[in-house]
Amino acid sequence: MVERRRDAEAELNLPPGFRFHPTDEELVVDYLVRKAAGQRLPVPIIAEVDLYKFEPWDLPEMALFGKKEWYFFTPRDRKYQNGSRPNRTAGRGYWKATGADKPVTPPGSSRSLGIKKALVFYNGKAPKGVKTDWIMHEYRLADVDRSANNKKGSLRLDDCVLCRLYNKKSSWEKMQQNKQQQQQIASLTKIAEFLESNDDAGSDTLWTSDSDVEHDDPLRHGNKQSQPLQGVQHNAGSLQMVEEVKEESDWFTDLNLDDFQSSWAAIGSASTVDTSNQNYYNSVIGSELLMQNQSNYMTSFWS
Repeated sequence: MVERRRDAEAELNLPPGFRFHPTDEELVVDYLVRKAAGQRLPVPIIAEVDLYKFEPWDLPEMALFGKKEWYFFTPRDRKYQNGSRPNRTAGRGYWKATGADKPVTPPGSSRSLGIKKALVFYNGKAPKGVKTDWIMHEYRLADVDRSANNKKGSLRLDDCVLCRLYNKKSSWEKMQQNKQQQQQIASLTKIAEFLESNDDAGSDTLWTSDSDVEHDDPLRHGNKQSQPLQGVQHNAGSLQMVEEVKEESDWFTDLNLDDFQSSWAAIGSASTVDTSNQNYYNSVIGSELLMQNQSNYMTSFWS
């Protein structure tokens, strides 16, 4: 954004309540005619800006004075080398004339000194530009021979015209307020991001969704995760005990005929075992020793 080059109100020490609202006649007689003649102006608070190089919403920052309307001296160029039509292109848009030209005649005179033209700014390229609320009143001198500049091969149409710029809906002030609010929001956002980055840098662990799965912390999730783990450990212990009991109780199914014979020999039986006799197996299975061993292991399993 362009800064104001001067503060006319401070330099001129204008009195409190000063307002600059000249009439059309005062603008032409006291400012435009004097400016064209190189004479001193009553109050030098009109900036000299080539306003056809800028969009209208950028011009208030270049003005020397004004809050709702702004005044400028600006040159005008031809649109074509050999024509008299002014070039109305301005920045990324253009100014379009509206209504009829109005002659400006000083009081008590029958001769017009200036001509007033009203223009509206359109954003975009002609003829498909979008109409805006920016209005400009252009004051030019009447009865001026503009063919002299054309003979020199120059595009300059007028060395100086006077323009009054304003926004009919005061949307510029709203735009300025929105800009300030956006700047404040941006500043607060940067501060919040800075503080958040410091908090992240000061923490020992950066928690993410993946780290929650891989490195579960019971303090972050309460006791919900610890209870199932304890249950798994308890069940694992029970399974281990059952497995041990099962292994110890499987001695009978793993025994073969030789084991029976050796066990019987250890007890003291010297007789030869007749494995073809079915009563032998019935006597072994129904023996008190086996029944006692099976009873002990079953008791330990269910306890």
